[in-house]
Amino acid sequence: MADFDIIVIGSGVSGMTFAAEASEKGKKVLVLEKEKRAGGCLCTMYHEDFWLEMGGHTIYSSYATYINDMKQANIVSRFLPRVKQPFKMLVHGSLMPITSVLNKLELAINGVKLFFIKKDGRTVRQYYSAFLGKGNYEKMFRPMIAAVISQEGSDFPADMMLKKRPKDKSMPRSFTIYGGMNQYIQKTADRPNVTLKTSCGAESVSRADGIYSVVTETGETFTAKSLVMSCQPAAAGGLLTDVAPELSSVLNTIPSAKVESVGVILRKEDVRPEPFSFIIAQDSDFTSVVSRDVVRDEKYRGLAFHFKPDRLDNDRKMAIIEEITGVSRHAFAAEQEVVHMCPTLSLGHEKKVEQIDTLLASQPNLYITGNYFGGLAIEDCAIRSRSEAARLS
Repeated sequence: MADFDIIVIGSGVSGMTFAAEASEKGKKVLVLEKEKRAGGCLCTMYHEDFWLEMGGHTIYSSYATYINDMKQANIVSRFLPRVKQPFKMLVHGSLMPITSVLNKLELAINGVKLFFIKKDGRTVRQYYSAFLGKGNYEKMFRPMIAAVISQEGSDFPADMMLKKRPKDKSMPRSFTIYGGMNQYIQKTADRPNVTLKTSCGAESVSRADGIYSVVTETGETFTAKSLVMSCQPAAAGGLLTDVAPELSSVLNTIPSAKVESVGVILRKEDVRPEPFSFIIAQDSDFTSVVSRDVVRDEKYRGLAFHFKPDRLDNDRKMAIIEEITGVSRHAFAAEQEVVHMCPTLSLGHEKKVEQIDTLLASQPNLYITGNYFGGLAIEDCAIRSRSEAARLS
């Protein structure tokens, strides 16, 4: 007899949303997470009663599905509207307004193309440089996209970037969660039918007599009728090599980018730059700095630096943070470093998604979820997981 009804591999928003949906249907769910903490790209850093987001930073009113999930998790009372703060761009070591790097003449010459060019079949670079102008794209829009997704996005499909989604008009345009965005993960893990095991990565998957078996890095074996892959696509592909080889082959063609993030919490009076929401680096070893200035605090300010991978050691990262903040490392109230992985999409990705769904139809009680089925937003996690959970028998 199986230990659980469902095993979910991966505890990010996608995996925990599926777990919540399955729990509502009375299923007994096990969630396996290889890291010490659950949440994937929802990672919150704490110091005293101050919190700082190290991964996902903002929830938008266009995240209607995810907002509904949070309402079901009873955390609406902790929704916290963001205070408006300016966006800045770092150019040759100087912070300036984003619009200051915009060539208005180039925009005027090319802008009319916006009404004629289609997103379908074009990369982000091809589509946006057509009506912004190549110079404006390279100097402003390319680093803006890289800052949003923490990786180079020029080769992404244009129709999967900055998508319009239905809005929950009862919500503020943008907000966060008092005490940290990872509370949705915690609330889901606390459900009676959900068991979460961290530091327990899946090492292999097999299937026999209608039952999936998952062997973990800790040497444990868990069994269930249904299996949910909610990890990075190539990781899912590796685990499904024997169970679903064709599916595995498609998943292995979807790469992921590493994001090295460093969070620092600083005494308010020490920080040199005026309050801001976001710093976009035009050309640097980091893509962005995201501030917690959008939620005021009397004592501290918090900054999350998202660095390009495999370039700098910790000391060099800290030197850049000291330079930007004007604060010496020994005066940091707290610091933390984490690594996230984020799927990388390219032209033709939609066909890969179609292949995955076609192959899934012939795999009994196997489900695959993640943000890469619709884009890279938190909302895409929720939409895909709800869609997959709807197939549960």
